[in-house]
Amino acid sequence: MPTSLSEVASWPPFRLEADEQPAAALLSAARRAGLDVRAKTAGPSNIGNLLAGQGIPATAGFGVPYEGLHGIDERASLAELADVYSIHQQAVDELLGRPFESP
Repeated sequence: MPTSLSEVASWPPFRLEADEQPAAALLSAARRAGLDVRAKTAGPSNIGNLLAGQGIPATAGFGVPYEGLHGIDERASLAELADVYSIHQQAVDELLGRPFESP
């Protein structure tokens, strides 16, 4: 019997503009931390794509530097985990209207 394929679900790539939330808060917090970051298209499949397909603005992929994603040699720089956590925390504070406090 030949193999058959049928699509179960798909999520299109998406991109929030730099002034759209929650991307704006995350980019702003990263810049305050001295990082030169920019938005890019995410996809083809992650939770951000799923949420965007439902009309929910989301971000995906901002984290520690990595190499070999999903490969047998996948690795991430855990030395930068605390900085990335701090940036996410500052972005959440901004989105919730809490005052920014320098770490």
